[in-house]
Amino acid sequence: MKSKSLLPQIVIVAIALLVLGGLGAYWPAIAGADSPSTTGSSAATIGDAITYQGFLTDANGGPLSGTFTMRFQIFNDKSAGALLWDGGNLSVDAEKGLFAVRLEITTDIFNGEELWVEQTVNGEVLTPRQEIVPAPMAHTLRPGAIIKGTANALPNNYLLDVQMNNDTFSFNRGAISGQSTTGNAIFGLAKNGRAVYGQTEDGYAIYGFDGGSNANRGYAGYFYSTNGIGVYGYSGGDRGHPNILAPGVYGQSNQGVGVYGRGDTSNSYSFYNEGGYFEGGKGLYARGTDSIGEQGYGARIYSNNYRGMYVQGASSWYDGYFGGNSGISTNGVTDRSARSQALVANLGSASIQPGDLVAMVGVTPSPEGGQPMLAVAKLDANNRNAVIGVATSAVKAATVTLEDGSEILDFSPVSGAIGPEDFLVIITAGLAPAVNLSSARLVTDWQIGDKLALSTGGEMVRSSRGTEGAADGIVVGRVAGPVDAAQGTVPLYINID
Repeated sequence: MKSKSLLPQIVIVAIALLVLGGLGAYWPAIAGADSPSTTGSSAATIGDAITYQGFLTDANGGPLSGTFTMRFQIFNDKSAGALLWDGGNLSVDAEKGLFAVRLEITTDIFNGEELWVEQTVNGEVLTPRQEIVPAPMAHTLRPGAIIKGTANALPNNYLLDVQMNNDTFSFNRGAISGQSTTGNAIFGLAKNGRAVYGQTEDGYAIYGFDGGSNANRGYAGYFYSTNGIGVYGYSGGDRGHPNILAPGVYGQSNQGVGVYGRGDTSNSYSFYNEGGYFEGGKGLYARGTDSIGEQGYGARIYSNNYRGMYVQGASSWYDGYFGGNSGISTNGVTDRSARSQALVANLGSASIQPGDLVAMVGVTPSPEGGQPMLAVAKLDANNRNAVIGVATSAVKAATVTLEDGSEILDFSPVSGAIGPEDFLVIITAGLAPAVNLSSARLVTDWQIGDKLALSTGGEMVRSSRGTEGAADGIVVGRVAGPVDAAQGTVPLYINID
């Protein structure tokens, strides 16, 4: 018994295309396809089965009729190779040599390599194996073709699964290749899910390359959102300080800007038009690695028409803290209170209230690296010759642990009095809005601009007119506003003589 194999056809229904061999004009219609007058009423996804048809004859070439036990197996070689699929024994009817059988194959064997069908009839293996050849035109691969279905109803959750095993990376190799002269090479649209999703173990989940030679012309990746987030980056890498190998978003440029963000460029004063927004344990960490010129800055901040930088801290912390050897260097600085301040330590025996005049009593090592720090005490008759300024606020010192595990000493302002061995901020020059006065010497006839000096008893008196004595005393500053009799204070522009 042999199969003449005049018409070995394979119909791949799983992806709605017919992979046929030798159909020609012999058959009036494709096996398994609807006739032109048939109207489908269901939009269900087609299955994975294929239809195999043949013509069965005896040894003399006569067509056979009856029921036969047939077995169909698919190999990846025409004579040897590996067995990829086995349908087992099936009971198949033949009528005048013609038979058709439905084979419930698995579509993962169709990966582009050659496939061959081996047929066994009533225990006899027929030769040669029949090659599965592609159709001249696959309908779901033509331009504009659509593959529809419910992904979660499929074994692998994908309507289209393309796999490629290449150890060598190259720009002209890829599981999916898209090319377009004016439109979208690859276009993804999702109503609520992911339009494009990439996953990798050690490579790039999504890789974009722009080979253009003109600056500001092309984009290796371009993301646009009408009302959401243009680009969202997340990394679950181990914590570091900083872990630059596992950032949420990483940008690098040899000639331009590593990461560029642009917000609303209109003249609105909205707080939602930032070029970049950063939120985290540290909102922004910047580090300059080059050692020369502008390239060495940790951060360079420039504004075209407004403030170069706006900083606001929590109510109990400084708006900005500069901990280098020089602290901060400014050029053209403007301070609306026009004053110079210093962090000092109270090494006197009495507590100091904000607004009290203080005098120098020496220098003490700072708890922050042992750097020299000025020591002061509350002003009295014994230290009036060393007056240095007026206290503004108490300061607490706290140990802060950084992300890398190291610890630093940080300072923050607090309310209340400054006890002995505590820290405080003093104004050494400029406007002190509320300087405390002695109730015994509280006067109401001081005029703005009057010079105030320290009497021998350590009290402030008017020195410019000589009516209250101590004209030769140490000048503290000038009256900057009216005396507040209820609070016992006066605004004073500090200018220690």
